[in-house]
Amino acid sequence: MKLDVRLTHRFLDQLWCQAIVVFLFEDTSLLKEYLSKINDKLASSLTPLIDAHFITGKRDELILIAPQERIKAEKLLFFGLGPISHFSGRMLPAVTRRLSSSLDRLNVHEFCIMVPRFNGAKKDCEKFVKSMIRGIMNHYEKRKTDTVDFTLKILVSVEEEVFSNMQSLQQSLRSYLDPRMEYTIVIDDSRGLRNEKV
Repeated sequence: MKLDVRLTHRFLDQLWCQAIVVFLFEDTSLLKEYLSKINDKLASSLTPLIDAHFITGKRDELILIAPQERIKAEKLLFFGLGPISHFSGRMLPAVTRRLSSSLDRLNVHEFCIMVPRFNGAKKDCEKFVKSMIRGIMNHYEKRKTDTVDFTLKILVSVEEEVFSNMQSLQQSLRSYLDPRMEYTIVIDDSRGLRNEKV
């Protein structure tokens, strides 16, 4: 199995892949900042789902939405992390297992992880990305042992104000991943034209 990781500051409407995973923290006002920008790109289609408490960000909430060609991805998956005050890195193995299993069942092997805001803690952001990639990769590695030339493609979209130093994240990932496996980690420095493919 090969792993292809691309680190980018591109946002929802500039990401070409099978699925985009949006991680949400539970909040009394979900439609702010991060999710508000996503809602704008989806022509406010999330507003009634949030108002009806269909999307809440509660822990382990998993909601699949068809973006109806408003973005480049075929599927949009919302994953709840619960209240940010209760978030801990110890939750991540269970989160990655559930997410990996869901993506695998959807037959998705090219997807983007949109990294949530962690109250400005870059260390939390880095831990989140490393844990996600390792956990997802482990799941697919076990499931695709008999598949010849299988490539798992993971885009990691991080807002620039959350984590601006992509070289640091790239180095951290390189030292974290098993050197015996076949992988590439590329930084997409482009600011992204609307129809420019990542």
